[in-house]
Parts: sequence; C-alpha cells; structure tokens
Amino acid sequence: MKKLSPLTTLRRAAVVLAACAVATGALAASTAHYFDGDTQRTITLDTSLVAVITPIPETGSAQARSVGEGASPAPLVQLQPANQPVAKGAGTHTSPVYREGNSPAGRLMALPGGVVVKFNTDWTDAQVRAWAQAKGLAVTQRLGTTSNWYLIATAPGSAALELANSLKAGGEVLAAMPNWWKQTAAR
Repeated sequence: MKKLSPLTTLRRAAVVLAACAVATGALAASTAHYFDGDTQRTITLDTSLVAVITPIPETGSAQARSVGEGASPAPLVQLQPANQPVAKGAGTHTSPVYREGNSPAGRLMALPGGVVVKFNTDWTDAQVRAWAQAKGLAVTQRLGTTSNWYLIATAPGSAALELANSLKAGGEVLAAMPNWWKQTAAR
C-alpha cells in the first residue's frame, strides 16, 4: 500500500468536508445586498424557508389596512419550511426569505412586492409618474402628501430587489429599496 503525503491527505480531507457541507446545506447560503439610502446592507438567503404572500381583500374587509393616501392593503406574509408544498390560492405568490446581515440570527425578511423610491424634491407628481411610465414602471402610490417617496409596483420576490438595486445604480433617484416585509418580535 502506497503511503500518502500529508498534503495529499489534507487535500482529500478538505474535499470530503466540502462535499459534506454542500450536502448538508452549510454552503447553501448566498449573500446579496440592497441600499438603505446610501448605505449598502448585506442580506443572506435563508434556503430553509419560503414566504407565502397572500393579498388581503380590498375595501370593506376587517383585515384590510391602509397606510398613506390611496394605499392598498398590505398582503399577508407567512413563513413556511421550503421543503413543504405551497398551497396556492388566487393571487398567492412566494418570495425567497433573507436574513439581515451574515448571521443566522439576523431578522427574517421577505419581498411581498414593490420598491420604495425617493425622488428629488424638485420633481412634481406628474414628473415622477411620467418618468415611471417612460421606464415601463407603474406608480402604486405616493407615500404621504409632502414627501417625494413613492411605491413602484413589482411582482413579489426577487424582482423587487433587482429593480431597487438597478434604480439606485442608475443615479436618477435619491433612494430605492425593496418594500421589505420584516419579522418583528412582540415586546
């Protein structure tokens, strides 16, 4: 039997450890980022969960809630294990689940759809809507009556993260961030 060098043994052990890590999902985490104003925030994909996003019935529903002028109700977001089948109803979508930062203890976040965008205060409502239309985007609502913050429509999921980062990188807007759902804890 041929004796292996310590370096060869070490390399083989590293390959075996890497294969085990991949098989157990330890290396499955993927990091991404978004911008909170001018601050780049790191997020980590949590592959063990999926967010199920269900729209809440429009006006007249006891569950419906509105924020701001002309707001549509916020969707219901429920987390479930990624390995379970998703019961899809009318209008139900899924979103990847992220954790704030690089820690497995980071707050859970999902993308129910939409991008929150801040425009220069010199822009009028008509200019903002014309800009969005020229880009093939739809303004869902103006957030408040005295600010230049708007909600731009996107599909739930990664489309919101991609559009927010693209708009921020384009330099035409002051800020662009996904319309995050974030897990909160009762105090």
